[in-house]
Amino acid sequence: MIELDTARKEVERGPQNSFSASFAELYDRQGGDSLSRSGGAHHVTASCLVIDPAAEAVLLNHHRKAGLWGQFGGHLEPADVSLRGAARREAEEESGLRPLTRMTDDPIDLHVHDLSAAFGTCTRHFDVVFAAQASTDDSPHVSDESFDVAWFPLDRLPDDLMPDLPSRLPSLYRSAVAALSSHD
Repeated sequence: MIELDTARKEVERGPQNSFSASFAELYDRQGGDSLSRSGGAHHVTASCLVIDPAAEAVLLNHHRKAGLWGQFGGHLEPADVSLRGAARREAEEESGLRPLTRMTDDPIDLHVHDLSAAFGTCTRHFDVVFAAQASTDDSPHVSDESFDVAWFPLDRLPDDLMPDLPSRLPSLYRSAVAALSSHD
């Protein structure tokens, strides 16, 4: 399982935004329990925005529980040793693209969001977002957690995106492109 100090350091290397203090407060309040789905209704998740800069497209999944399109991600698992590793695992499992070889070292975003009743005892996710690069020529596969997985050009996104993703996606995409281009 991810050590609390490792998670703290990864969050600190991410962009500091209006949610940064919420992560620190969660870690201080819940300690290591904040890294486990069983640790309480509020916990850390890891996600990955998969992009193709050449096509100006994003790979999204139509999430079964949410019934909406979004980036790949989810709960941390006991075998995960870093948030980055958890984000990669989630993206590979949910997209079928293995291995994702080009991935940001540090988070591109920190986000806190409340969840619908469809998520059961989980009521708030503290999401650490990384980015990976793939090609629209790559064929994704639908996992058990999704209705569909598809590439979308930035100017033709689906209407039923996760709440606030329509306003966040342009800056997330730009952050992903910048981080991945400096990764070379």
